[in-house]
Amino acid sequence: MALMVHNKYYQDVYVAILYPNSNCQPGSRWAKQGWWRVSPGQTVTLVGGDLSPEYMYYVHGHAVDGTSWGDDTSDTCPHQAFNMCSTEARDAPLRQFFEVYSNQPNKTVSFVGGGGSGSVPFD
Repeated sequence: MALMVHNKYYQDVYVAILYPNSNCQPGSRWAKQGWWRVSPGQTVTLVGGDLSPEYMYYVHGHAVDGTSWGDDTSDTCPHQAFNMCSTEARDAPLRQFFEVYSNQPNKTVSFVGGGGSGSVPFD
């Protein structure tokens, strides 16, 4: 049981996630982690274990051709691999994330798209 991403796009997609984490300092109980490289046709687990309907998760993806997947939620993400609280790396580039509601213990999000903008259906 987990939150997974599946790449249905024709290029590698680089993925980051925002997720609730009680180990982060008060005022921001959110952590961020990236970059998973997800090749076309590949599925990668971002969060293991059962997902709880109490929480939202946020996912960002981008490909080298400029296609990106995100929405109204944003956070900063360093260019290199990272795993930190959301209050860290505030000077890094801002990325847009889309919301994933965990209404089931196991969820897969697929990256599809074309023409410079992406869409994200939920499988």
